[in-house]
Amino acid sequence: MSAATANSIACSARTRSRSIDRARSRSIARALTKLDPPASDLEGFDKEIRFEWIGHTAAFDARTGEAEVLPSYVVPPAFAEWGVELTDWQSQCSTAVSGRALYAKDARFVPVVGCEADASTVYDKEVDLISVDSMAIEEGCYSAHYVDSKGHETVTHCVTTAPGTTEPRMRVRAKHRADGLGTVRIWREALDDEFTDGGVLASSCGGNSAVAKFAEGARDAFDVARRVDPSYDIPSDAVALPAGIWFRVVVNEDGSYDSALGYAHEESKQHLVSARARAGADESSVDVSFHRSRTA
Repeated sequence: MSAATANSIACSARTRSRSIDRARSRSIARALTKLDPPASDLEGFDKEIRFEWIGHTAAFDARTGEAEVLPSYVVPPAFAEWGVELTDWQSQCSTAVSGRALYAKDARFVPVVGCEADASTVYDKEVDLISVDSMAIEEGCYSAHYVDSKGHETVTHCVTTAPGTTEPRMRVRAKHRADGLGTVRIWREALDDEFTDGGVLASSCGGNSAVAKFAEGARDAFDVARRVDPSYDIPSDAVALPAGIWFRVVVNEDGSYDSALGYAHEESKQHLVSARARAGADESSVDVSFHRSRTA
């Protein structure tokens, strides 16, 4: 476990803001006994996340951060003629609390050439129903461990900008298998509309420019994070992505893991981090934490 993660986990859930290098930094940690949030917390959390979120998603190699190229059979021929490979899917996520679970329905759209506002075609959908027993939540952010629809143990993170700090409100999500196999999937999304469970699909124009395609950009996350949150030490084995996003996935032979997602948003001077680590092959010993800083 990194020093930054360990220090964040050691903080009390009531840690107060403090001034460091002209920045206000706040870390909030919850131990395993404080997972499974009470109904009162879930009500507030639902108000933070119950929306349609639109943006783009891409899959990245867990060690190198290289983006996975979309399969050729879904890419319009024009891109091949231009010698262009696509790495981003346009996406939409319907998110809400349903009973004692987080409901998230993800849709990916078939790529199009140009902007065809009425031409959105769903390529596939994926639905997660994540029990709150394994969840930690904080101001629209969360992390959880669950078994996905394919039967894989999965770790997920979501970090969301504070209300009123970005327009629209933005968030970044990550998913990866708990055993470390496969890719790390990343979503960068903007709040688009009230929750409709996907009843209204985003246009193929891709919605707000704040969440345009990102996977092909410069991998600037560490530089951005240093500018907006100089006091935070990103682990040396973390992987930098474009758009201020970084992640860390370390999985050991005994089944333990150390997982983190970070998002440095330069325009609003925010740095958001969700970290989750377990000590063995099951979830009986788990440390979770959230870090949120904003430069004054």
